[in-house]
Amino acid sequence: MEAIVMFLNLSMAYKISRLYLNWLPSVVVALFLPIFLLNQGSFAFGDSAEEFSIPFLMTFLYIILKHFKLQSDTPFSWKVFFINGLLIGCVFWIKYTLVGIWIGFYLAVLIICISKKSWRELLNAVVFTFFGLVIATLPWFVYFGINHAIKDVIDVYIKFNLFTYSSELGTLGKLLNSAVIFGRAFNGNIEGKILMLIGMTAFIFTKKYLVNANQKWFFYCSVVFTIVGVYFGGRSYPYYFLIITPFSLFGLIAIADFIQNKLKPEIEGLNKGRWFSLSIVALTAFYLCFGVNANIEYSKFYMKDPLPQQTFANIMRQEPNPTLLNYGALDGGFYLAADITPNIRYFQSQNIDHALYPENMDEQHRYIKEGLVQFVVVRLFGLTPPEQVDIPHLADRYELVSQQDQLLGGTQFRYLLYKKVK
Repeated sequence: MEAIVMFLNLSMAYKISRLYLNWLPSVVVALFLPIFLLNQGSFAFGDSAEEFSIPFLMTFLYIILKHFKLQSDTPFSWKVFFINGLLIGCVFWIKYTLVGIWIGFYLAVLIICISKKSWRELLNAVVFTFFGLVIATLPWFVYFGINHAIKDVIDVYIKFNLFTYSSELGTLGKLLNSAVIFGRAFNGNIEGKILMLIGMTAFIFTKKYLVNANQKWFFYCSVVFTIVGVYFGGRSYPYYFLIITPFSLFGLIAIADFIQNKLKPEIEGLNKGRWFSLSIVALTAFYLCFGVNANIEYSKFYMKDPLPQQTFANIMRQEPNPTLLNYGALDGGFYLAADITPNIRYFQSQNIDHALYPENMDEQHRYIKEGLVQFVVVRLFGLTPPEQVDIPHLADRYELVSQQDQLLGGTQFRYLLYKKVK
């Protein structure tokens, strides 16, 4: 799935670049973009909601920028709004804090339509976006409806995340806090920072790519509200920044455009042997991806010993119908490795302070006290001895049957597997 997502990213990067560049520079830009996606600390080991949302964001950018390039003086068609409705619906049900780019876009639509009194375009924006959103949302409601869980998804996915997961600051406080958090993440991604600043400068402060104030307003609002949407909740994890990294593309386009104009004869000569040139670029990009991104060191090419998930899965599969509790942390892949479907509601611990939502950990402690699961996985930081584990009722009903250390993303973890004895 991740390979398909990256292929879509490359395709959209190429199509966006072709709006402004010749064939060969566009290919170079597309091939070099993964270097700035995969080498970010925000990518870590991938498989995040942000990663799977990037193709939708890239598609949005292509549709809007293509309209600006080819039909700059005409209103957006109903098809543009309809497709955006589909894109919003898809991303909303992946992770709704990532729809900020569309909030910025529609805010710009609203302001421009009101200023121009373009009521028909505003009506088209509302109606056709709504239709697209409904179509994209329908499969989710069908699925949860069949499983009698519509109320659950609304309570947990929307209400819980809005009112419990986000910070308790006021609106102004959240805006200021989001700026501080973004600045910290932005300064921690030097390559992306430089490219984004170059791209924003080229696209907003020149008329080379966006020719009028309305286009610049659309572009600016989309970028800013992407950032605000991600960090407005007041929390910050490294992978949050990943949805912002595609804006590095515009820096690459600006640099490639500069080189294209300065070295036009040389590039035309390369076009004659385009497949040789393309091969060199592809090999270089491939090397840079794996030469800088150290994640491959944790792959099967380097790590021959079984992972803790595999070791514990082999133990648990010896039981006829094993049950499991992933205690005190987000799921570490132990359910998947052992092919276990949780038999309890709070099968993992959310990143929520106990004072705000005590039910999560209180219920996990009850599961252990009542022996509702056969196995319990506990994650410790560093090389903490198992003797220092102090979990209520754990020693009364469970015994340690296995432990294994794992270095993950530069952090040392120790995993313990407990089995019920009574």
